[in-house]
Amino acid sequence: MKTKWFVLSVLIVFFTSCSTVSKIQTDDAEISDIVPTSSDQVEVYSTKVTPKSYKIIGQVLACADAGKNSKIAVDLLKEQASLLGADAIVDLRLSITMGYWSNGIKATGTAVKYN
Repeated sequence: MKTKWFVLSVLIVFFTSCSTVSKIQTDDAEISDIVPTSSDQVEVYSTKVTPKSYKIIGQVLACADAGKNSKIAVDLLKEQASLLGADAIVDLRLSITMGYWSNGIKATGTAVKYN
């Protein structure tokens, strides 16, 4: 009986834990009240250049199963940036991580707020 519960628990963890996310507000930001934005509105840039001036508010990270492309990892990254109140993510970096069962995509970037 205990073995069945253990196997079931392992399978549940295996099939539900395919992504991780993280965010941290840095001391670069002078924003004391974080007002979340819509993740659909967060712009993503692979460079530090944007059409508007901005201030850095934090760093964001997301890892997801590689699948067919990096869209899931970038969407998770946008969600984390929106929780910091970001308008955009600059300096996007994508890398492939080697997992035990499959490969994943790690997306990192700097969350920014437009001036």
